[in-house]
Amino acid sequence: MPITSNKKVKDTLFRKYFCEEQKENVLALYNALNNSNYTNIDDLTITTIEDVLYMRMKNDLSFLIDGQFFLIEHQSTINPNMPIRALLYSSRFYETFISTNHLNIYSSTPLKFPAPNCIVLYNGNTEVSAVCTYTLSSLFEIEGLSQNFEWTVLAYNINPGKNEELLQRCKPLADYMTFVNLMKEYLRKGWDRTVAIRETIDQCIKQHVMSDFLVKHRSEVFDMCLTEYDEQATMESFKKEYLEQGEIKGRTEGKIEGKEEECIKNMRNLMKNGNYSFEEAAKLLGYTLDEVLPYKDKILQS
Repeated sequence: MPITSNKKVKDTLFRKYFCEEQKENVLALYNALNNSNYTNIDDLTITTIEDVLYMRMKNDLSFLIDGQFFLIEHQSTINPNMPIRALLYSSRFYETFISTNHLNIYSSTPLKFPAPNCIVLYNGNTEVSAVCTYTLSSLFEIEGLSQNFEWTVLAYNINPGKNEELLQRCKPLADYMTFVNLMKEYLRKGWDRTVAIRETIDQCIKQHVMSDFLVKHRSEVFDMCLTEYDEQATMESFKKEYLEQGEIKGRTEGKIEGKEEECIKNMRNLMKNGNYSFEEAAKLLGYTLDEVLPYKDKILQS
C-alpha cells in the first residue's frame, strides 16, 4: 500500500539508504527500535510519502509492520514543530489507508487502524539529550487546552556517545553514522567538500561500511552529499552577505532585538532576494516560528 507520486525534491543519503530498494535496512532499523527479531522483509510495507506537502518538506521514511505505522524523520537541526509535521504526514497515510482498504469511517462499527509511531533520528551539532519527547500540546496557542488530544514524537540523538545501544542493534544505522561522522571530520579539518566526500566514500568501502551500497551508487551518493552541503554553504554565505550589507538588522544569536518592522523587513528581503520560503527565511535568519508567525500576514504582503 505504498504512497507514491512524482519526486519533486532530490533524495538525501538517508532516504536512499533506507528505502524500498534497501528494505532489509528498514527492517533492521525497525527491529532495533522495537527490540524485535523480524527476518522476513515481506512483513514490512514501505509507505514513504514521495511528494512535497509544503516547500522542501517530504517524509523521509514510513512503513507498516505488525499492525503498526512507523514514521521516521532524519534531521540535522532541532525542530520542536515536528509533532505538527508528523501529524500531517500521518494524516496523509491514514487517508490513503482508508481509501485503499475501502473503509467506511461513517459506519457505526468501530474500525481498526495501525498504531502510529513517530520518531526522529537526530545527528546535528547542537548538544541535546539522548532521547527527547516533543508533544503537539506544547505548541497550542493556549496552553492547558485540548489536553485530551495529543500527538507525540520521540527523538533519538544518534551522535557518538548517544544511544550507542540502538546503533549496536542496527548495523545499517551504525554504518550510516560512521559515514556521516567521517565526512564531518574531514570537513572540520577544512577539506574541500568534493575531496571530503570522495575520501569518505573510498574509506567506507575499504572498511566495509555500507560498501555494497556505495559501490553500486557511488556517483549518486556523491551528488546527494554535495547537494546537501552546497545548500548549507549557500545559505550561510547568503546570510553573511546580508549581514555585511546591513540588510539584516537587530539580530543577536537568534533573538529579535529590534521592532516588528525590522523583523518584517528582514524576512521580506530574504524571501524576495533569495527566493526562500517563509519557513526557510525564518530558519536562516535565526528566528523561531513563534517569533515570526505573528507577522506572517504582513510579511507576505507585497
